[in-house]
Amino acid sequence: MTALCVVGRYLFQFLPNIQPVTDIIIFMTLSWGFIAGSNIAILSILISNVLLGFGLWTIPQLLAYLVVVVGAWLIGHWQFVQQHLWVQALLSLFAGYIYGFCVSLGQYPLLGGWRQFIAYYIAGLYFDSLHAVGNFVLYFNSTIG
Repeated sequence: MTALCVVGRYLFQFLPNIQPVTDIIIFMTLSWGFIAGSNIAILSILISNVLLGFGLWTIPQLLAYLVVVVGAWLIGHWQFVQQHLWVQALLSLFAGYIYGFCVSLGQYPLLGGWRQFIAYYIAGLYFDSLHAVGNFVLYFNSTIG
């Protein structure tokens, strides 16, 4: 699954923030649990960043995906989530925004204050929305049929 995440991230790099990684991590966390989701998340970012480039964003990316894993793991215990695909797809939609917020928050020390952070975060909401909607669409397409 890690290889699929890396290849998916690499193949979708021409589309801003649209990639199957978040959906795969959520699906694996719901199916196999916290440890599997965490391992896939960490390895996917580290290996794909070998191809796409490491930088100050790598640590916030790792932490953001771990937040997504924790959220999926906690919410995934609810029977309602397990039984309804549309709820899981909504989870993937919100995960796009959570991931974007966490990555942006990781840049806070470099920005110089809360006002700059808010401006930075608002400027990135377009890309977070692409990530979120991409997650939602990909989640349905990857799990139906």
